[in-house]
Amino acid sequence: IDPRVLVEVGSAAGMFCEEALACGAFKRVIGIEPSAAQAATCRSMGVEIIEATLEQTDDLDASADVIASFETIEHVYSPRDFISRCHKLLTPGGMLVLTCPNYDGFDIMTLGVLSDSLDAEHINMFNPSALRGLVESLGFDVLEISTPGELDAELVRNKVLDDTFCLDDQHFLRKILIDDWTTRGQLFQEHLKAQRLSSHMWLAARRKD
Repeated sequence: IDPRVLVEVGSAAGMFCEEALACGAFKRVIGIEPSAAQAATCRSMGVEIIEATLEQTDDLDASADVIASFETIEHVYSPRDFISRCHKLLTPGGMLVLTCPNYDGFDIMTLGVLSDSLDAEHINMFNPSALRGLVESLGFDVLEISTPGELDAELVRNKVLDDTFCLDDQHFLRKILIDDWTTRGQLFQEHLKAQRLSSHMWLAARRKD
């Protein structure tokens, strides 16, 4: 990747942009953030900011070599328009990095409506296959898709311990998450990660030339 221009879509309070500037890996870092308050916070940190949604953003004065967007695509009205816009703003061969919830993930599938990931603002629900299919259909080669989450088993365990969720009829999960937690809990979480069954999902893709 040519380390010229990094764009973050959904910069929020600017923490990632600030870190990207500090590490000096890119010549230019641009944030796109529609919230006026959060955009102001970004500016106060020295981050170059475009105060708009991605879809409202006019063409950049330089093509992006990398676009990163964390926990944003699940909130947008049209994921297809969102990815198409990313494709247009990227240089040929440029990289797109996305994160979002995986609705085939363990804590979401186990807890259902009790999962904190089922947010009223999450209007798009992806799993690895669906996210890959969308991105590939819009001119990208997917390089990697993973679910590197660390908290799925612990999130379910905590719901059980605070009596929010009951495992009385799920003897296997009770053994893993409660009875044998100290010896099996981390191993179980590693299995979820390896099998793309964590509820936290990452995708990296490259724009086709």
